[in-house]
Order: sequence, then C-alpha cells, then structure tokens
Amino acid sequence: MTIQRYHPVLIFFHWFIFLLVVLALASIELKGQFIKGSPPRELCKTIHGYLGQLIFISAALRLFAKWYFGNPPSICTNGLMDLLRKAMHTLLYCLLLLLPIMGVIFLQAGGKPVNWLGWDLPNLVPSNPDMKKTFKSAHEWLGNALYYLIGLHAFSAIWQHYILKNDTLQRMLYRRNIPS
Repeated sequence: MTIQRYHPVLIFFHWFIFLLVVLALASIELKGQFIKGSPPRELCKTIHGYLGQLIFISAALRLFAKWYFGNPPSICTNGLMDLLRKAMHTLLYCLLLLLPIMGVIFLQAGGKPVNWLGWDLPNLVPSNPDMKKTFKSAHEWLGNALYYLIGLHAFSAIWQHYILKNDTLQRMLYRRNIPS
C-alpha cells in the first residue's frame, strides 16, 4: 500500500522551517530600523544568524526524514508540472542549505568570528573585503529569491487545492486524516 499523506515528522519540519524563515526575514528587516552599530541592530543580526543555523539543521534533518520515511506519490499527472514540482523542491532545499553557508563565508571574509550553536567555528576563509562584498550580495540576492520561491510554492499549493481540487495541500496539514 502506498503512503497517501506526509509523515508527521515531515509535516513538522515543513512548517517549522517555514516559521524559521519568516522569523529570519523579520529579524533582518527589523535590523534596518536601527542605527548601525547600535545594540538592537546587532541583536537582530545575531538572531538572524542563529535562525539561519536552525534553518540549516532543520533542512538537513528534513532531508534525512524524507529519505527515511519517504514521500507519498505525486498527485500530479502532468509530466511538465511534475518536473517543475521537483525542480522547485530541489531549489528550495539548495537555498535553505546554501544560504547559511554563504552567511558564514561572508562574515568570516569580513574578519568576524562565527559562533555555531555556542562554539566558534574555525575560519574557513581568510579576511578579504572583496570576497565579503561578493558573498554578502549573493546571500542577499539568493535570500530574496528564496522568498519569491516560497511564494510560488504556496501559490502552487493553493492553486492545486482550490482550482485543481486535489489533496496536495491537505497532505501537508496535521488536521486532515487521510488514510495511510
């Protein structure tokens, strides 16, 4: 018998990562409301960094859980749409894992130590202002791309629920009891 819904662990990590991404965006946007170098601004940057670490760990754990528990079969019957679905999920995972790594690189290239869950990371890159600028710009650009991709992901789920009238969205919610 095939699985008809996502495992609760996958559902948990899906929504937990969504919450972490929203909080990471909020903290970095809030940073702009404070004067450079001020304690509240530095706090926002620190919170953003810790949220990035949690996103990285959660995305890695979700990928492991996805491998371990498996996914229900795709509801999509259109080959092109299924290819686009796979591409979107691959891009989402790549960005969720790549953005925190890029954040570490641009901070270290700027000569700043990076604290990973209470431990100082060894310097992975030398202090280099040009590298810092490049990685910071790429981090910001890809971060914005992630938000658009999440919006497209949400739009797709809503489209499938209300227009195509399939259970894709329902399978990612806790409250719906779909037989497994």
